[in-house]
Amino acid sequence: MMKKLPILLTLTLCLVAWSIPSPATISQVETDQLSVSPIAVLSKIELYPNIETIGVVVSGSTLPKSAVLMYRKGGETEWRTGHPVMRIDNTRLVGSLFGLSPATAYDVKVVDAGVEIAASTTTQVEELQFTPTTILYVNDDAAPGGDGSQPKPFKTIQEALNKAAPGTQVLVADGVYHENLSFPSSGADGKWIQIKAEGSGAILDGSKTISGSVWTPYRRGVWYTRVAPSIKYLARDGMRYYNYDNLTGLLESRGHNKVTMTEGWFMEPNTTRLYVRSQDDPSTHNWQAPDLNHAIDANGVNWVWIEGFEIRYYGTKDSCGICVKNSSHVVIRKNKIHNLQLGIFINWNGSADQGNDTRIEFNEIYDPPVNEWPWKAVKSTSMEGTAIVLRGHIGAIVRNNDLHHFFNGIYTGSSAALEKFDLALDADIYNNRIHHISDDAFEPEGACVNHRFRNNTVDNVFVGISLAPVTQGPTWIMRSTITNFTSTSIKWDLASDGAVLFYHNTFWTNAKDLNAMSMIRPVFNSVMRNNIFQGNGYAFEEPFAGSKGHDWNFNNWYTTRGSNGPHFKWENRNYNTMTALCAGTGLECAGHESAPGLVNPEAGDFNLAATSPNVDKGVLIPGINEGYKGNAPDIGVFESGYDLMPAVVSITRVDASPTGAEAVNYKVTFSESVSGVDSADFSLVTTGAIKDASVAPVTGEGSVYTVTVKTGTEDGTLSLSLKDNDSIKDAGGNPLGGAGSENGNFASSDVYTVIKSVPVNLTAVTFRSNKATDGWIIESGENTSRGGGVNTASPTFYLGDNAEDRQFRTILDFNTSSLPDNAVIVRTTVKIKKLSVTGTDPFSTHQNILVDINSGPFGNNNALFETDFHAASSMDAASTITNVSEDNWFSALLSESSLQFVNKSGATQFRLYFQTDDNDDRSADTIKFHSGDALTFEYRPILLVEYYLP
Repeated sequence: MMKKLPILLTLTLCLVAWSIPSPATISQVETDQLSVSPIAVLSKIELYPNIETIGVVVSGSTLPKSAVLMYRKGGETEWRTGHPVMRIDNTRLVGSLFGLSPATAYDVKVVDAGVEIAASTTTQVEELQFTPTTILYVNDDAAPGGDGSQPKPFKTIQEALNKAAPGTQVLVADGVYHENLSFPSSGADGKWIQIKAEGSGAILDGSKTISGSVWTPYRRGVWYTRVAPSIKYLARDGMRYYNYDNLTGLLESRGHNKVTMTEGWFMEPNTTRLYVRSQDDPSTHNWQAPDLNHAIDANGVNWVWIEGFEIRYYGTKDSCGICVKNSSHVVIRKNKIHNLQLGIFINWNGSADQGNDTRIEFNEIYDPPVNEWPWKAVKSTSMEGTAIVLRGHIGAIVRNNDLHHFFNGIYTGSSAALEKFDLALDADIYNNRIHHISDDAFEPEGACVNHRFRNNTVDNVFVGISLAPVTQGPTWIMRSTITNFTSTSIKWDLASDGAVLFYHNTFWTNAKDLNAMSMIRPVFNSVMRNNIFQGNGYAFEEPFAGSKGHDWNFNNWYTTRGSNGPHFKWENRNYNTMTALCAGTGLECAGHESAPGLVNPEAGDFNLAATSPNVDKGVLIPGINEGYKGNAPDIGVFESGYDLMPAVVSITRVDASPTGAEAVNYKVTFSESVSGVDSADFSLVTTGAIKDASVAPVTGEGSVYTVTVKTGTEDGTLSLSLKDNDSIKDAGGNPLGGAGSENGNFASSDVYTVIKSVPVNLTAVTFRSNKATDGWIIESGENTSRGGGVNTASPTFYLGDNAEDRQFRTILDFNTSSLPDNAVIVRTTVKIKKLSVTGTDPFSTHQNILVDINSGPFGNNNALFETDFHAASSMDAASTITNVSEDNWFSALLSESSLQFVNKSGATQFRLYFQTDDNDDRSADTIKFHSGDALTFEYRPILLVEYYLP
């Protein structure tokens, strides 16, 4: 059976008490910033089951930005976590479950802060089954007057449809049927009215053939003939013929937008005269001129099934193959539809019980050579056709179709009803092959709530997916290859601000100077994780300002331009590297820009090679990629399953530098547990006069080892390197870096300065944060990345986010001017003391605390300003504070490269903030630390600087 839509349950459960801080414990300004969100009211849950997915819509009030989605198979006790549902307006949370089993019962619940709502449903079967109670036979070779029996079949299909009742199969023999079909009545639940081709040669043809000496010369290269009725489509020898805008254009070989087109046709209005421009005599060709408009119409009917036909050459007005309007429980499968304007068109403008539940599968749709004509000559003309249009009501499955040589691939939604929530609600579009498309392979437009574009193969297109605009979402683009695009992988335009999620896709082009991704105008609110992008221009380009709300991370952005130009442009500012992009925008701080390491993309193989930097480098996404192989999900479409070779992650200094000690230590960390590590695997790089330095025995096990180095005599520097000789192996016997020596080599950048000629006297000095100029800054609004208020007088500061999901950042100010001008700084540590936690500890949801350093005050003014929230620093992320403390003191050891920014002639400032700006829960989640205004002096933030004088 097909699905019954929707499954609905109204239920609110499990309200739990929670405490609100007493106003006496925090100041009024702090109370304003940390206001607690009201408890969500979840009043209704609706489930939309498909074959492998379930759409989830929860209605209510005071809803959070996201909530936990959980599910389990019927009869199981253990709940699994799905992808969080997202708030798309003030009254709805929406999400989807993926990777489900067909024909299986599932329990589903949504949970937020102790409130939950639940319902159950059953997924659809993989293959629909239909056993007819009556079979009516059709054969175009039959004599007129048949009764539909096998001995006396009907001559036309429409005769059979006129007699069909629920449970009837109309079985059509091979032949050419010149008909426009319609369903005069509906089937019933599970009892379709089915029209099905008996063999492989049942053809619906809407044309008459023009051939022979019927053409009259008009001018050189131009002929005309007379046809009736007027046509909107013309083919020559089975190939679409170009349609000029007017007769003047035809006579001058000038197509749309003044593009030169040497052949084509034009139908003179209000006459029967058809003109053609041809490079040879038109009488030597066969011409297909439609005299019927649609092949099949299903208007206001239910439970109908169309299977196995070839449909071709329709179009006297709007040219449609299968047109469905206000009809529910419709199956369209295994048809070959070609040479018309619209392949399959699903429309709804009726009542709520109409236009629901459509399955479109295993069809082939094409219209060559429209894909070969210049884009400007076709765009905005009647030739701008689309293979499949989904404008139904609720529920559509579009899978395993082959769409090619068309202007557009699949359109979902409606530009005429951009905000209509339930138009084309819940569409599952997957396993389709789409290629040689003149414009957009996918074009979601409008609300597009739970449109899931997944596991599709797209190649040789102008645009991969057009978002122009999505107004609500979520719209999902997952596990798809979009390759050999000639304009852009993703088209962003028209202020698209609905939630759009890109997970595990591969976008690749080798077009000259083409960006991997481009933006036309500002858009908002997209999430990207674990995608591969490759192009030859910018990795991505946003040549304007104003795009906000984007969360892009853990993606591979690669451009072949190398050092020949900047790799990224964001807010009309160029960035040469991803490191600079992260520092300037906050985008892709955990992404990378290495070559993707694909097997053979030029030949269409987009699997990851064993040496790809994307193997095991993705991030876990609940409900999306838990079934990964290896240590972590791969980036890109395909999960490789490679057993990665062990590698050195880091070789770091353990002891102080400079040093006069006889021995120092290095910590060596591998990507996994290994054995066979000994002193013979290491060598030293020395400078200066150092003599007799050597590697002592190695200690440790698993993935972490300690290497002791004897420093020898004399002064100089030394560092440790690992030289791979395949003696180090993991539990599976895989050698470091894979088979072959030196492919696992690693050189440490941590250097010890060794001074033996004179005693090394380190001086340690402690500074306390200046209470007059330190304090916290609150973001002006969620995702603005701009300050909106400051507090310099509070004895505490906050890190995390408030109940409006606005981020807190803190500035610490230390007067380090007392440091000697010739001091050689060897170690600097920032320390802050925790007082309390409000809400969820941000270390569990917001990652770690980043520490930016600035030599001098941020914004060049000692006072604390809102602009210090985003002002440029001397170095971003000079250190990180993790969730490790001693007596509530948290420490950040600054990187060696940042020590140069400790200011010996004035203030040194630090900006602290969590890596994740907020967790979208509309609840205050903060850690309160003591500030420079703390009443207890010993609790004030510390800067510890260690140095020596040469």
